[in-house]
Parts: sequence; C-alpha cells; structure tokens
Amino acid sequence: MPTTNDIRNILDIQDKHITFLDNCVTIGDFKGKSCKFIDCTLTYHPESCVNCDVPNEKFIVFKNGTQTSRVTYPMAGIYPTYLRIKKQRYLCKNCGKSFTAKTPIVKRNCFISNYINAQILDQSRNVQSVKDIAKDTNVSEATVQRVLTNEGECIRPHYHSLPEHMSFDEFKYASGRMAFEYINVETGDILDILPAKDSRYVTQHFLSRYSLNQRSNVQTITIDMNASYISFIPKLFPNAKVIIDRFHIIQLLNRSMNKTRVAIMNQLNNSNGENQKKYRRLKRYWKKILKKANNISHTSYDYYRLFGQRTEGAIISEMLDYDPKLKATYDLYQSIIAAVEANDYERLCFILNQPCSSDVSTYLKTSLKTLRKHLSAIRNTFIYPYNNGRIEGINNKIKVLNRVAYGYRNFSNYKNRILLHFKLNPNTTQLSYKKNEEHVLAA
Repeated sequence: MPTTNDIRNILDIQDKHITFLDNCVTIGDFKGKSCKFIDCTLTYHPESCVNCDVPNEKFIVFKNGTQTSRVTYPMAGIYPTYLRIKKQRYLCKNCGKSFTAKTPIVKRNCFISNYINAQILDQSRNVQSVKDIAKDTNVSEATVQRVLTNEGECIRPHYHSLPEHMSFDEFKYASGRMAFEYINVETGDILDILPAKDSRYVTQHFLSRYSLNQRSNVQTITIDMNASYISFIPKLFPNAKVIIDRFHIIQLLNRSMNKTRVAIMNQLNNSNGENQKKYRRLKRYWKKILKKANNISHTSYDYYRLFGQRTEGAIISEMLDYDPKLKATYDLYQSIIAAVEANDYERLCFILNQPCSSDVSTYLKTSLKTLRKHLSAIRNTFIYPYNNGRIEGINNKIKVLNRVAYGYRNFSNYKNRILLHFKLNPNTTQLSYKKNEEHVLAA
C-alpha cells in the first residue's frame, strides 16, 4: 500500500504537516464529471494564536474540530483531481477566537491550489487561448484571466528610463483598431504597448511618462516610413536620429515593381494568342523579375515551362522586351536595389535626383518621391546597424496570439497576455529577430 511519502512525492507536496492514509484515493463525481478525490489531513502544533499572538503555552490554544476543504489540484492521470483536506481548527482561550491550520499549497479563503496558478502561467507561455488553458487546468476562464491579470500587473512598465536605441511600430487588434508599441531595439524587450497610434495620444504618453532628460538619452529610433512618427519624434526626442528600416525600403520598391508588372500583364490579357502567352509568362515568373540582379544566373540552363531550356537571365530578358515601360522600370529598380544593398548613399542620391525617363511607371515614380522625402533617415539606415527585425518578429507572434484567441475585446487583458508571453519566453524575441533579419537580408 502507498505510504504518506509516496503520495506526497507524486503530488509534489512539500508541506510535512499534510498526511495521507492508505486508500486515500477515490473516484467520484463532481459537477456531473468523473473526478479523482485525494483525502488528506492537515494538522500541527501552532506556536501562537494567529489572532492575538499569545504564545501557545500550557495548551492555551487547543484543537477544536476540523474543517474539510475541496482544493482544485493539477490533474493526476486522466481525471480532474481534487484534494479533500481535513484542516485542523484551533480555539484560543485568551481571545476566544478560532482559526484554521494553514498550508502553502493554497491561499487563505481560496479553493484553487497555487500549483494550478503556476500551471496557468506556464501554459500562458504557449500560443493558447484562455479557454484552452482553462480546460487543461480544470478551472473557469474567469479564474485563468484573473491569474493572468494579477501577474500582468506585476510586470507592467515602471517608466524609470528609456534605452539609447528604440524601435517603433504598430499592429492591428479588435475591429481594425491599431495599437502602438515601442521596444529596446538591442535587447528586444517590450517597453510598453499603447491602445492607439495617433500622434496626439503617443505624444501625450511620452510627455506624461518620461522627463526631458530621459527622452534626451535616446540616440536612435528605428521606424518604417510612417509620416506620423517622423512628425513627432524630433519634438519628443531632441537627440534621436531616425532610421528607416531597410526591409521597408526594399518592400516599397518591390511593390511598385510588381504593380508595374501586373499593369502590363493585364494589357496583354486579350484574345491575341501571342499576347496570351506573354500574359501567362509574366504571371508565372513574377518572382524572377523581383529577384536581385546579382542573384540571377546567366550560365546555368534549366527547363522552364512556357520557355523551354533557358537560363534564368534569358527568360527575364525576354519578358522585359515585352514592353519598354517594364524594361525601363526594371533597370531603375535594380540600380536602386544595388545602391541600397551596397550602403552607397551618394549613388542612391544621384539616382533619386536624376530626372526619370518617361517610360518609367508612375508606381515607381511615386516610390522615388517617397524615398526622396526620407533621404536623411535613409542615410542613418546605412550608418547604424539597427533595423525593425525584432519588433516585426514580436508583431508576428502578437498576431498569432490574437488569432488563436479569436480576438480580444479588452485591450488591458490583451496587453497582459502579450507581456506575460514574452516575459516568460525570453528567447522568443531573439529567435524572431534572427528570422526577420534573414528575411531582410534575403529581400
């Protein structure tokens, strides 16, 4: 038969005052479900009265019956598990008041063990909804949310200081609303998340939370090409240099090049058989046109559907001959990509300030206008090693949390879940940063 130590070790109970007898485990029903009950006794000799603090001498505090509590415990096997603790009650002759024996397994006036609370926090590290966590831990969704809220309040930011290098970005949540977040770009630590991204709200946040000395400590801020950020950063952070994320520069050019290809491709979508062939080629091999020139093979022959046995460079050259606008846009696109990849600011300025050919598409001309507007920030991109890789990785995980939970109506609950997830998974931002950095380098 099992001994007290056997049961205690199985249940990871450290309290020596809890004892188990043989045949203490029974199967029963609770709330219409089969469950496992484990009976035990909690008793000890108190040193003093918890009410009047009088020392327990000459049996001034004596035993006065028992009180049985049903405590929810982590599942042992396949059944929901409950500890039925027979707690010793004591009566004090000095003050005439009674009290019950205490155990670190469960808080006073609570029927959910601390092990359950620890299990909830541990599962919150994973991408799980509150409903799934509640099901796994055999408690209600309200209990899970209460545990997450209480723990989330302990890790809220204290606004004591700001790092030298930060990163700004936003993400979408509930009904299309946008939240603003800022992080330490070097460590990936989330500094805070705001429920709105408009300039007035963000400006008020930094002015009310941080002093001018704290804000003056910031040296660089990495952002995408969001005009609203650029408008308030100089006012709030007088010494900060704005860095445009390299990935967003490449993304802007890629989109304009791809829109040009789609526009020309749609012009070829008519009843002419030769034009239909060109249409299918442009549609099938769109990635080839966006590829960097130094990554295109001109010597290796492969079979390409709709082309036959060709080199990669040959099929790109043939597609560019379909329309002079496509070729002119492609040549300018590749020259800008090469300048950005080589960190050649002078060459980039020369290309952007040159008058564009009339054959260049309006999509790329609009992108060039945007790049000219942000030239000073792009220069910092070439000087400093920072990018938005970490914050983009964080946003990807935040979107997954939101999708698994089918959205959050309460922003405070959403924020607590995000902060807990990344606090309990310190390596998550590191891995996300590496993946996004590889994505930026491959763009």
